Amino acid sequence: MARSLLSSQDRKLLMETRHLLEDLLETEEVLRDKILMKSIKESQRDTRGGRFYTIEQLKTQLRKEGKL
Repeated sequence: MARSLLSSQDRKLLMETRHLLEDLLETEEVLRDKILMKSIKESQRDTRGGRFYTIEQLKTQLRKEGKL
């Protein structure tokens, strides 16, 4: 069997680094999307203003509308 150039700890660290870089690129993509960022900011304002439904309220409403 061929010997690896990297230890198992090195491979684990590289995989973790890969995932972190993917997360960073995804975050950058979101931050560059003006429409998405506008929607996120509106949602944050709605939440701060108390304009949201709990999951139970949403289920109740959907049942009333025959959608659940």
